[in-house]
Amino acid sequence: MGIQFGIDDIFADGSARRTDLAKARIFCAIHNAPEEKHPTRRTLTKELKLRPATISAMVGELIADGLIAESHKIPSGGKGRPEISLKFLPQRILVVAIEIQSQTIRGVLTDLDGQAVAESSVTVTEKNADREDIVNAFESIVDELLSRRPANTVIPGIGIALPGIVDPHGLRWISAARWPRISGLNFNWLAERTGLDVHIERKRQAELRARLQRHPQEQDQSVLYVVWGYGISSAFSQNGVVLSSAIGGFGDLGHWLVDPESRQQCLCGQMGCLEAHAALWALQPEIRAAFPDIPNHPGAVEYFVRSHDISTVPGLERATHLFALSLHNMFKAFFPDKIVLSGHFPHNPGIAERVRAFFARMPEYSDGRVTLEIEDSNANDSVIGMATPLFNRSLQPFLTAKDARI
Repeated sequence: MGIQFGIDDIFADGSARRTDLAKARIFCAIHNAPEEKHPTRRTLTKELKLRPATISAMVGELIADGLIAESHKIPSGGKGRPEISLKFLPQRILVVAIEIQSQTIRGVLTDLDGQAVAESSVTVTEKNADREDIVNAFESIVDELLSRRPANTVIPGIGIALPGIVDPHGLRWISAARWPRISGLNFNWLAERTGLDVHIERKRQAELRARLQRHPQEQDQSVLYVVWGYGISSAFSQNGVVLSSAIGGFGDLGHWLVDPESRQQCLCGQMGCLEAHAALWALQPEIRAAFPDIPNHPGAVEYFVRSHDISTVPGLERATHLFALSLHNMFKAFFPDKIVLSGHFPHNPGIAERVRAFFARMPEYSDGRVTLEIEDSNANDSVIGMATPLFNRSLQPFLTAKDARI
């Protein structure tokens, strides 16, 4: 899936002048044009209903900016001169986007089309990995990606989509289920090392942002996105905006207190969190004890949970009950139009049926007004979702018209 740009997002500060809007509209029209369609100055004039002088001037600026280029001649079909098609140059601006996939830290140097220019990854299998191990992995990935940047490109920053609890304003990764010893990792070192702006946020927020691009009809709705897998996490959007709080989370389902008397400690350090009772990291020992033939390699338990009847696992019924109860209460907190469930457990037919049955006991006033879907995110969603805001900010100076008189 490519990246979709909106003029309101690029000029989110409301600073756009009439000529800026014209230039941005021309940019978006060329960027969004299908491969089989070859925009020209003439077709843009008709499509956008702008004056030919405005089209000519702003196309000239976009060519000088390096965002587009003239491509090939197209016969006019009449006696006039042939037109020259315009092509988009997606590698003018690149973003380093990094995500965590299970035990792998994956970095992508991505362009304005959302395509990977270069990739690099490091797998950290040690559960006791400390901050130094993770820092070394990030340094290796970023150094590799920056060394492979093409000439004449701009890299405005590094975006990192992280699981767990994240403080985006303080650039702190507060906790992560897979690597509990890295708690409080600060990413200011990466900004100092590279000289680039560094932005971090929760992975679920980035995934939801990409989903909204893929499902534009949901940009007029409220969407609650919940992942129940190795950990439990959520994100929420209202009218196309993914919401966040001062410390990054917004309705972080996995760390809701579900049992005040519980002595089961969550990896975040608290007692009685939903994750401590229902996340895969908490249930994994019981699952392996009940099914000792599960192969001992990364991903084996996750695949098994999706594809086998695990109803006999001790604690699973309580885990499902607590998850469904928390989801029910979260619905009453946000009243979303749509709930999207993802992760290993919702894709297990037996567990999905239990959750749906519990969730069906909705108040009469909300009956039929909310839909519940089970759908995994796309493989590149967190990269797309993380890169989009960085591209929007970096495009604003490019799309600010140099000649405001046109």
